[in-house]
Amino acid sequence: MKLTKLFAFVAVAIMAVGCYEKFETPAPRPIMNDASFEAQFPEAKYITIAELKGMFIEEHGYNNSLSGTGSNSSWSNTKYLLIEDDLYIKGKVVSDDEQGNIYKSLHIQDHTSGIELKLNNNVGLRYRYGSWVYVRLKDLYLGSYRMMLSLGAEPSESYNKLGKHKYYANSNIELQEIIDRHVFAGEQDAINVGTYNEWLADPKMVDVITVTEDNYKEVFTPDNISVDNGMGGTRTMKQRELMFGRLTRFEGLTCRYAGVPNQDGVTNPVIMNGSFTNMYPSWLYTDKDPSVQKGWYHWAFKEDVTGRSLYGSVLFAYDLDEKIATCGGVNEGEANKWYCSLDGLYVLRSSGYSRFARRNVCKDGAVATITAIYGIYSQQSDYTGGDKDWATYQLTISNYTDIEFESDDALLTDEQVDAMTTDDMKYVPWIDEEGEVDVM
Repeated sequence: MKLTKLFAFVAVAIMAVGCYEKFETPAPRPIMNDASFEAQFPEAKYITIAELKGMFIEEHGYNNSLSGTGSNSSWSNTKYLLIEDDLYIKGKVVSDDEQGNIYKSLHIQDHTSGIELKLNNNVGLRYRYGSWVYVRLKDLYLGSYRMMLSLGAEPSESYNKLGKHKYYANSNIELQEIIDRHVFAGEQDAINVGTYNEWLADPKMVDVITVTEDNYKEVFTPDNISVDNGMGGTRTMKQRELMFGRLTRFEGLTCRYAGVPNQDGVTNPVIMNGSFTNMYPSWLYTDKDPSVQKGWYHWAFKEDVTGRSLYGSVLFAYDLDEKIATCGGVNEGEANKWYCSLDGLYVLRSSGYSRFARRNVCKDGAVATITAIYGIYSQQSDYTGGDKDWATYQLTISNYTDIEFESDDALLTDEQVDAMTTDDMKYVPWIDEEGEVDVM
């Protein structure tokens, strides 16, 4: 009798739990397509990503350009735009966060351009690589950081460990319920790779443009072009700026060292961007004033004991020697410096939190094909290069397999890394919360 009662109690308990879970667990959000999205939001007006960027340039740009919008040194020069109209964009997801190099960000693109969405840490599970995403823009902030545009929540500010004020044109949308009001997952689709000429013939048929040493100057021209605005018309914009934020395939890039000894013991001059001195491969620590940069033979920096991490930078280039000549060569009296910020120099920047952070970098001279988000890091640029141009063109990969080396021995060996890494490279002058140097 007691056993029977126990079974009955368990059965009722199971039923109760089942009912509770069914009641509390929300149904999966429907997958959108053009028809279902327009049916749900009939008042929303579609625009292209190029048109969205054009709206920002109209408000804050100069001479039809993003140049000068990336200072972020005070509220007066931190540029953002609150979207007040009921507009939407759609694009394919061209990033993923599986390996930790991209965090709380979703990169999407349409046939005109690409843009970053600043979200939370649920990105990869909700919005799959290659799927369409619909973004309702009303009440979102379109902001510039170092001339890269992104969509997010309201502008924010903070302080670094030295008490230096930092300004951000927008912030991450952390609450999922708010994200769900703006970002809608769509149907899965293919990511199509094609040539530049194929993209010119039909931009909607090519997602990833193939860049080579022969065509990069044409692909990334700063000249104006006419692009679809999504409303039956066109807008005139700079082609290079429309390429910012796009997933791009770079074929035949050569890894180049600068200011750091290579595997043969040769130290090439440092690379100058405007008045800034840069070495590659390296890590960079920005919580110290002035910032500290040192050579480093891994893709990024991560301490074993503390887990503290830093971004790492590796330089890749097309025809670097030609660029040095074009930029005036090595400046007289400064034989240890190369002045050049022309397109064709690309910095692959990797997070210390990425799964591949501790892998050995490539040798100086190694050739690779890299599929990455193309971007810029600069307060301003006239796209001419040389000592008056502060632009650094950056590549961001989602996965380590996005780098395809032509040779099996393209990477430094463990023995080479150990022999080349000095104790000074390992020392980071970490600043604690009180502004003191932490030597742990």
